[in-house]
Amino acid sequence: PPGLSRDAVLGRPGANVTLTCQDKGPVNVTVSWQVEERGAAAVGGRRRRLAEGNALLLRRLRYEDSGHYSCYVGGRLLRSLRLLVEEPPEIPRVSCYRRSHDKDVLCEWPLRAKPSPGTRAMLWV
Repeated sequence: PPGLSRDAVLGRPGANVTLTCQDKGPVNVTVSWQVEERGAAAVGGRRRRLAEGNALLLRRLRYEDSGHYSCYVGGRLLRSLRLLVEEPPEIPRVSCYRRSHDKDVLCEWPLRAKPSPGTRAMLWV
């Protein structure tokens, strides 16, 4: 999607996503994965070791799966990806009205679904 950096991967809650370390490379090396969970950097950088292999399959994504995923060969960093588990933003339907000419304008933005945690929105009038 526009606005995301090349190292960002967007996944929807409940979906599966595959992170790939190298597009091409030697097949006889052991690739290991680690994740630094969202918010862990502020708490001392809690990292968790994950599976081995060039591709990492994450099943049934949850918001908590968001974080920085890094792959290594022999302790050397090869690639780092940022996984964002979010609902795609909906197109807003904003309606504004005024009850009478001497009242303030009221604007409403009804949501069809609950937004993802961390969603920010701003209405400029």
